[in-house]
Amino acid sequence: MSRLLRQILLWGSGGLSILITSCEDVVNVNLAPSRPQLVIDAFIANQNAPQTIRLTTTVPYFNTTPPGVQGADVIVENLTQNRRFVFVDTRQNGEYRWQPAGNEKLGNIGDDFRLTVRHQGFTYTAACRLNRTTKIDSIVYEFRQRPNFGDNKEGYYAQFYGTDLPGQDDFYWIRAYKNGRLITKPNLINYAFNAVRGGSGAGSDGFVFIPPIRTRITDPQDPYQEGDEVRVEIWSIDKPTYLFLEQAENQINNGGLFARPLENTRTNILSPANAPLPALGWFCVSEVSAAVEKIQPKKR
Repeated sequence: MSRLLRQILLWGSGGLSILITSCEDVVNVNLAPSRPQLVIDAFIANQNAPQTIRLTTTVPYFNTTPPGVQGADVIVENLTQNRRFVFVDTRQNGEYRWQPAGNEKLGNIGDDFRLTVRHQGFTYTAACRLNRTTKIDSIVYEFRQRPNFGDNKEGYYAQFYGTDLPGQDDFYWIRAYKNGRLITKPNLINYAFNAVRGGSGAGSDGFVFIPPIRTRITDPQDPYQEGDEVRVEIWSIDKPTYLFLEQAENQINNGGLFARPLENTRTNILSPANAPLPALGWFCVSEVSAAVEKIQPKKR
């Protein structure tokens, strides 16, 4: 998620120079650089595995490597169970990690959590609830020798099948991995409201996930090949996180003649009133389900 945050948050860091051309005139617009802002990337999973919260600062537009923030105190509290988890920057690179002991996990579905980050005398907080997720029934794939759309490449195109849990509105973030590497292209950001995307989700409670949700696990510019491993995860999120991902997708993929005006990306990080600049980023604790499939040769 840190790459996604970098893409949408560096807009607010200044240093953007726009070149506009016409038949006669060239206009250069230079924006004065703004002060760096703290970015908190705190998407973590309720799994028996190390979890990482990344602290960085915003950077000028053409600088794509934001520096890590060191020397902060990072704590996640399970308010329901009165438990406290300390995240430590052992590598001194701004990646604060919690290492579970034994079979330890952060909590149970329905538990409430609070994030506290103390940095340079200021305390930043955020809150969320651990929601349920649904299971992945299967991952299927087919070989496409001559894809029909644009410059899509030849290879195996995968999709997953799963069903939204019935009885209430649920929100999901679907993440796909190729050979253990997260697919992070902006046009493949994948999320769902019940079984669909958008405002119609209220009418799809308990349905099977529809395309393009289930098909958005393949990068058509780099489809799977024989022997590749496909991993799909469904992370539970809440409605504010769903709206954050929706806004992030719109901002990152914004462009063209009818592009919408840029806007500040939402955050659920609460900054102290006397902080020089508010923090950016997001905090979410997710329940995760996963499935893995290996691409096997098939007759074509």
